[in-house]
Amino acid sequence: MNSFIRDLEKAISDEWTAYYFYKDLQSRTNNPLYVEFIEHAKKDEKEHYEMFQYLHYLYTGEYYEHKKEKIEYTTFKEGVLRALKDELEAAEFYRDMLLEMPNQQAYNPLFIAMTDEMEHSTRFSTIYNSLR
Repeated sequence: MNSFIRDLEKAISDEWTAYYFYKDLQSRTNNPLYVEFIEHAKKDEKEHYEMFQYLHYLYTGEYYEHKKEKIEYTTFKEGVLRALKDELEAAEFYRDMLLEMPNQQAYNPLFIAMTDEMEHSTRFSTIYNSLR
């Protein structure tokens, strides 16, 4: 259970960081399709953050106080590539957490987050490939 809680805390921090990263990334483009794709991912990351905080509360009786990190990048293209890589890693991370979950309560939030991250990677891949 302890390693699962540690992973859950990492997920909470990562989702918070991704939300603010996408908020910034979205402000760096005016392409309507890019804005729509980033908005979708940003909205999902906020939902994942809330689901994981609730799950943490169910397991520990408290919400997780995470450190606030900011992702640095110089160009929109660099940010999109970073987002793509992060989404692919997150999908794998949540798959591994699914295999280690202590009970069925964690299944829905992890499954939703895992499949959303795969969808986000497709969206960011589409953006990235159109920037070439």
